[in-house]
Amino acid sequence: MPVSHKWNVRKEDMDAKELDLLLRSVTPAEQRYLDNPDTISARYANMERQQIHGREVYCLRPDRLADDEIHLRKDSRFTSTPYYSHPNVNINYIYSGHCDYLIDDAPITLYKGDICIFDIDVVRRKLVLGQDDIVINLNMTQGFFKDSVFHKAGQQNIFSDFLVQVLSTTNTAHDHYMIFRAGESPEIERLFKQLLIEYYGDEPLRKHMIQSYFKLIFLQLLRLHQTDSTNDLVQIATTRSQNIIEVLYYIEAHAIDCTLTQLGTQFGYHPKYISARLKEETGMSFKQIQTRERLRLVCERLVQTDEPIHNIATSCGFTNMTAFYRAFSARYDMTPMQYRKQGGQ
Repeated sequence: MPVSHKWNVRKEDMDAKELDLLLRSVTPAEQRYLDNPDTISARYANMERQQIHGREVYCLRPDRLADDEIHLRKDSRFTSTPYYSHPNVNINYIYSGHCDYLIDDAPITLYKGDICIFDIDVVRRKLVLGQDDIVINLNMTQGFFKDSVFHKAGQQNIFSDFLVQVLSTTNTAHDHYMIFRAGESPEIERLFKQLLIEYYGDEPLRKHMIQSYFKLIFLQLLRLHQTDSTNDLVQIATTRSQNIIEVLYYIEAHAIDCTLTQLGTQFGYHPKYISARLKEETGMSFKQIQTRERLRLVCERLVQTDEPIHNIATSCGFTNMTAFYRAFSARYDMTPMQYRKQGGQ
């Protein structure tokens, strides 16, 4: 039987064992679900509803979500949820067990260590969580998410540029979600446990420590993507298009000589259709995406080699040096020589 625990006490010097005991203990809400099977939370009775994609869903709004804060909670076990959405960025971390979702009717299962980032207004529901199924919910504003994480990592590759775009406040197609299969990463697990210890603890500078651990976790997730040679560990999907990330991966791998015609042949679509979908999903044209990826290749070689800048640029696909220098300056706010002298910092 699950063990009851007093949940309204913060504790100094909490360790990993005490954290695990706390998360596995039964909250008052969970006890009600155990006593009354097949019931859902009473909070839905008076909750705001909205129409999304032709479906009436509950709108879960975290209280007093400030731009510099992360709200965290453990999802209640022994119950399911109706269809709902968040008007803010929402992240689920599977601390233990697994979690079954229906995302616009598509079944998705996350396992221990997995992380899912939901863009705003993604319609989903959770199925019943069992005793070992511990899901951590993190809520934050779009501005906090983008500024604290991807603003600093946004120049790394197409992937991080795409993340910034899909979570942008100016993007209207908010139906994206990203799954990181991070269960085999002990470093991400360690960082998440430290974040949770800070959250449930009562140490000085607690808020700043939580924010710092959050940033470290996502730098580790970006690293996971960059070392994911099989494209199996990081999955991006939308309720309308499942394969846009595959197109972006292809451009990233063939940036020097890739063309829209080649993309059409590779993925079985007309080049104009791919061009339109890239613009719709990323906010950038094919040429802009390709130029950014070519510039990334240039930056790597500027730091790692002593080759002449002209040779690097031409070998990375730039045939017009004036256009190359203009694009580089617009992207990095410095010249290639300045970038080399600064070591890419």
